[in-house]
Amino acid sequence: MVLRPSSVLLRGGLDLITPAMAMPAGRAIAAMNYEPEARGYRRIGGYERFDGRPSPSLGANAQDIAARRAAIRKVPGIGPVRGVYVYAGALYAFRDNEDGQGAMWRSTMTGWRRIMPGHVMRFTGGSVEIVEGNALVGETSSASAIVRRVVVQSGVWDGSAAGYLVLSDIVGEFTQEAVTDVQGGRVNARTIEPITISPGGRYDLMAHNFYGAARRRRLYGANGVGKAFEFDGETYHPIETGNQAGTLDDVVAIVTRANATIVSRTGATIIARGEYDRPAHIGQYSNHLFLTFDAGSLMHSGVGEPLDFRTSSGAGEIGFGTAPTGLLSSVSTSLVIFGQSRIEYLVGTDQDTFEMRPISDAAGAARWSTQQGGETPIYLDEGGLRKLSTTAAFGDWTLGTLSQLVEPLFRAKRDAGVAVAASLVAKAKDQVRLFWNDGSGIILYLGREAPEIMPIRFPTPVFSACSGEFREGEGERMFVGSTDGYVYELDKGPSFDGASVPAYVRLAWNSERQPMLEKRFQSARIETDSLSPMSIGIAYAVDYSMGDNLAGELRSYAIPAGSLLSNPADAPYGSIDWTVAMSGEIHADDLSGLGRNIALTIVSDHTTEDPHTLAALTMFYAARRQLR
Repeated sequence: MVLRPSSVLLRGGLDLITPAMAMPAGRAIAAMNYEPEARGYRRIGGYERFDGRPSPSLGANAQDIAARRAAIRKVPGIGPVRGVYVYAGALYAFRDNEDGQGAMWRSTMTGWRRIMPGHVMRFTGGSVEIVEGNALVGETSSASAIVRRVVVQSGVWDGSAAGYLVLSDIVGEFTQEAVTDVQGGRVNARTIEPITISPGGRYDLMAHNFYGAARRRRLYGANGVGKAFEFDGETYHPIETGNQAGTLDDVVAIVTRANATIVSRTGATIIARGEYDRPAHIGQYSNHLFLTFDAGSLMHSGVGEPLDFRTSSGAGEIGFGTAPTGLLSSVSTSLVIFGQSRIEYLVGTDQDTFEMRPISDAAGAARWSTQQGGETPIYLDEGGLRKLSTTAAFGDWTLGTLSQLVEPLFRAKRDAGVAVAASLVAKAKDQVRLFWNDGSGIILYLGREAPEIMPIRFPTPVFSACSGEFREGEGERMFVGSTDGYVYELDKGPSFDGASVPAYVRLAWNSERQPMLEKRFQSARIETDSLSPMSIGIAYAVDYSMGDNLAGELRSYAIPAGSLLSNPADAPYGSIDWTVAMSGEIHADDLSGLGRNIALTIVSDHTTEDPHTLAALTMFYAARRQLR
């Protein structure tokens, strides 16, 4: 019996569409917790809880790892982690407090530290400009504070300026009085109130430098239930648009007297409609801050002034006609605005030249699915994952699909009513990751000519997500805020925060391009890449699992370490250990499949093994007879 070898690279991702006879042998027909990457299919990295303290997976032994894990706390509060973002060397997280307010937290080497928002002083009669950073003193009360932000909402500095000051380090109690700073700035204080963060919602966050000066990159956010904000690393500044273009709410029984509700002549309770300053999404374009409102509009600040929403400074409002579901503002030629059933883009540089142009009136983007893959906007709509590509004409866009091969997966999620929870970009891995609110997700790989998708599942559902560098040059890190109150760092450690990582991939039915030839499948070699020893289970089935052909039982294999990364690529010649294996290999020599085709299933379920990559498959088979 002559054995014939046949080799194939493992790539192409999950394919639920192509007929089995036509499917390339390197694709997968079922998978969980493997990701497509440059070398093949990689069992995904684990994740571990994070609050700024030392990483559990870097512990010296099992006891140390367990002690480190136990020391890391949830973000204080109740409910899910509503937003996460990497900014200025730390991770920031948002979660509701038990007192009914929202709260902002910063990761530190000793755990989460709360950011206290400070106070707002509303003023009128501004005659001499107050300077940010100066001390402010009340002429009557002698109370003092530090001015962190000056926002003029109307008038000019001739005695008519009115707006608000963001204050910190308050000593004493201000009254309705004239207040001055150390350089002669002067306003009339009207009220002073603590800044509060609204509970609930989900945060859309971004960092940008609107001011041009070094070290003035700031964090901006919106959550759909309260005002937008700016944060400079120390002080939280509310952003007030002033146009009240937010969500429309029903207000029931709004007027009472002596504990009795005032009703209409017909006896119906009076219901009013109220508009509120509650932006849901945030972005920047042409150095304007943009905010979206579910009433169906966008508002933008003045150029280079993200807190100034006066029309006299270049601010304005643009109608969209439906609730926007996302903004992508890093596109070089335009700002793309997504709705649930429409997509438009904005061109121009200021309120005089801004112009909205349509892309699609038939489909839009699911909220929290929009991401920027390089220069390509990527989003989820009713049909699956899409991309927008620029045409040769300046600023024009064409639509394309990315998920045709896994359309049944997206359809099943849609039919089950499963919603998108969050998404992020892993730039270094050429990936977009999308998470649903049932704990599942997908990884989209864009590193080859055709997109590749494989599904993932976590024990605890994701609610928010982000990626970013703590310090320039240190490498991108990925985080998710979970429904259980923890923040987890992705691709960190070998386990799901101490739990095993169950993973499998079932490869395509492989007929060796001879679908009507009966064969005896004798053995298989799977080329692997792993920095540490690994153990794998392999099962197989033949002839599409039909008839009396028996499937092979799951068998375990131990594989020594072997990786192209065993030695640094730029190591001096004399320091390289040439005896280290550059690749691993699974020897499945005990196959006994008889049929037209075979499908291998590779299974992994571990808490201590590092991720591995399945790179290539070689099947050894003998031809039996031609079927007619």
